[in-house]
Amino acid sequence: MKSSIQNSLVILLAVIWVFTSQTFVAADSTNLKDCFNGTFDPNQDYFPEKITVKNAIYFTIKYSKNYKLLTNTYTKENFALYQCGTPKPATTDLPAGTKIFSVPVKNVAVLDTTSNTYLELLGLRSYITYEDSSSASFVSSPCIQALENSTITALSGNSTQKTQDFQKVDLVIGAYSADNTTNNSVSTSAANDPGTLNRIEWLKFYAVFFNLEAKAENLTAQLDNNYSCLKNLATSKASSSQPLIAWAAYEAPSQYNNNTASWAITDGIYKKQLTEDAGAKYFNSTTLTFSTSADFLKAIENVDILIDETYIAPTYNDVLKNYGISSADNSTYKFVKNKQVYREDGLVNPNDGRDWLESAIVMEDAVLEDVMNVINSNLPVSGYNRIWLRNVATNEPQKVSSAANCTDSKATITSRAVTCPAGGANNNNTSTSKNTSGNTSDKTYHFDLITSITAALFASMFSIMMI
Repeated sequence: MKSSIQNSLVILLAVIWVFTSQTFVAADSTNLKDCFNGTFDPNQDYFPEKITVKNAIYFTIKYSKNYKLLTNTYTKENFALYQCGTPKPATTDLPAGTKIFSVPVKNVAVLDTTSNTYLELLGLRSYITYEDSSSASFVSSPCIQALENSTITALSGNSTQKTQDFQKVDLVIGAYSADNTTNNSVSTSAANDPGTLNRIEWLKFYAVFFNLEAKAENLTAQLDNNYSCLKNLATSKASSSQPLIAWAAYEAPSQYNNNTASWAITDGIYKKQLTEDAGAKYFNSTTLTFSTSADFLKAIENVDILIDETYIAPTYNDVLKNYGISSADNSTYKFVKNKQVYREDGLVNPNDGRDWLESAIVMEDAVLEDVMNVINSNLPVSGYNRIWLRNVATNEPQKVSSAANCTDSKATITSRAVTCPAGGANNNNTSTSKNTSGNTSDKTYHFDLITSITAALFASMFSIMMI
């Protein structure tokens, strides 16, 4: 009898061990938010949550067991990110010149304004400890402005001191090429990636340094889906006579162009996508640059809406003067006659720093809403207020983003876009929502289930022993 009881106990304990071990392995399926603390297993996957690059063309990623190889294909730079607490990858296994980082990183120096919004959307504002002094005055984010005199320090203009400051952080990140004099600098090329969804997907590039793959996948899907829904809405409301939109700029004479003025159609894939996805026709021509305003105006004479990208032209009169348009031309050009002249300076900081070059890079769903509203004032919703595109022909004022607008410096921001109305729903492009908080609810469920089953098994054993 005792032998039978002992055999039963062994079987039941084996069942408990198998169930609990399998359950905890399944529950522990998130990337670590800190260093690994244990015995390294070369066969274990230390990054169970991964990103998949679907739209961006200027970065790639390849996962190994305990490191990920991130490549900026625009700048042709490689970065190996290994899980803290595990061995560094051998340089012989990496492309020549690869920079090696221990992840997740804990603090960052930011060298451009565009990176700010990507980090803020991922909930990483508090990780920013240094900011480039040359770009700090152009920051639009109200909460980063608020932190500039406290937790965020401006990098020194002195190259020696700046190098010392770089050594105090895990990651130095910004546009253009990485600084080869520092082993922790990373180049980003979000603004160079040509399409709207391409730019959104750079959230994943930033996220992999913090092991936030699941969060980035979920956030990217949300923005992508909202964009797709808005595109469907615009298509359903589009007029049969679609307006023609031109994006253009004037370049004043300077030492950089031999003191020769020029006028340009500022062509770009993302501009074409925004225009057509919003329900309009995109103006393009075989000639993009003109040496006289007369030739330029002849080219755009049938344009309905003009988006002026000249950096300095704050008033309507400035725009007209730059393009050589006089009061006598009011009836010649439809965009003048109908007062359809817009600029991208609708949201600026107190120093005229453009948010168009900051949050608009990643919040493409919100940018699409602005373009939709330019075409149809009832879209995306009634009473919508444009964020960046300002009608200078009707003297629309600029909105100023300052530190005073920061209500909670610890809060994670979301896209400025309004949620797409039901009329634009895209049932074919819905995302699978992921739990980006570490699957806490799943772990709790598994633990409760284990507790219940274990209690039941021990109750059964006690009954057997009493026989």
